[in-house]
Formats: sequence, structure tokens, C-alpha cells
Amino acid sequence: MSSRSGRERSVSAVKIELIRLCARTDGGREATESERDEMYELIDALEEAGKRTGVDMKAVSGRWSLLATLASDEDARTRRAKEGALGSALTDLSGSSGRSESDEESAVESEKVRAKGNFQDIDISSGSAANRAELEVFGVPLSVTLDAKCAQNQPREHPNRLNVEFKSVGFKLGSLPAVKLPLGFVSPRGWISTTYCDDEIRTGRGDKGSIFVAARRKETK
Repeated sequence: MSSRSGRERSVSAVKIELIRLCARTDGGREATESERDEMYELIDALEEAGKRTGVDMKAVSGRWSLLATLASDEDARTRRAKEGALGSALTDLSGSSGRSESDEESAVESEKVRAKGNFQDIDISSGSAANRAELEVFGVPLSVTLDAKCAQNQPREHPNRLNVEFKSVGFKLGSLPAVKLPLGFVSPRGWISTTYCDDEIRTGRGDKGSIFVAARRKETK
């Protein structure tokens, strides 16, 4: 673990170190125990800053790249039990499941299937959100997108919480036509609570125990 407490560093320094650590460990996938501990420490420091300054939920809207998702072994088991086989598989594909301490190589990370990036698009004003995973299957690009509705249903009790209901999942493999399937028959739901957010970085926690770090993507003209 780092010899310096994350709380003793400036927010800017914490963000820089956290982004570097996410990149160096492939979003926590290749983190040692000490690196994982430091990631939690840095996230805790940003969350403390978020408590001091408050979270502007308007700033949560935007285009984000997921830098890391983490979860304890217990939280990972709880998530799989709550979501069931189908819901858990969709969460894993979307890249938002959270890598636990004892996870082995997942179904979407092998020599034949490579994860290229995970993204979140959120628009609170229109009540829409999407999780997108970019993969490569036998060298062919695959995009998996979970479209959802989102809303602040309890703004007084949980001002930083965004409730999410996934409505459909879409697949696009190479040059093949895109396929979109409704999820009304399972209606997977959950919530995410934003614990820190600024113009560059965002941290949060999900209802099933995962912790995530995301970087804001710059708008392209």
C-alpha cells in the first residue's frame, strides 16, 4: 500500500495517480494486492472530496470511458445471485460487473476474445443511458450495447443516486447487420450512486457492490 494516505494529497494529485494506476493495471485486471489496495485508497480520497463539495448531478450527464470496475468476492457473488444467469452474462459483456480479487480470466478476456474498451453515455435530462463494450472476437470487432432508462427517483433521500432500467441489448459484429433484442421479459434494474464527479473523472458505487472509475470523453466536432 502507498506510504502516503490518499487523503493527504490534493484532489488533482489523487486523480493523476488513480488514472495512472488504472492504466498500469489494465483497469485493475492485472493489479497486485498492494496496487488494488492503493486503488481503493485513492477512490476513498476522491469520495471524501465528493462529500465535502457535494456532487453536481448535472455534471454526471456526458460521455464516459470506464477506467476500472472493482468488487469484493462477496459483492461479486451477490451480484451474480441477484442478476441470475442472463443478467450476469449481460453485465459481464457490458464490462460493468467489477473485477473481484479472485476472478480468473473472464469469458470476454481470452486469446480469442479481447476487450478493447468500455463506455457509458448518460443523459439525465432525457432519461437515457447506455453501456457499451467494444470487443474483438477472432480478430473481428464486436460491439455490445445495453440501452437503459435512468432517473433520479429519490432526489431527497438519495440525491446522488441514478436508478437504471435496462430496456434492450444490441450486438454488432463486423460488417454484419446490427441485432437489437428487447429485455422487457427480464427488466434488469439497479442503481448507481455517484460519489465524485468533475470535468475529468467520475467515481461511483453500484447497488450490487461494484466500484467504478470513469474518465470523461472529450466531445468531438
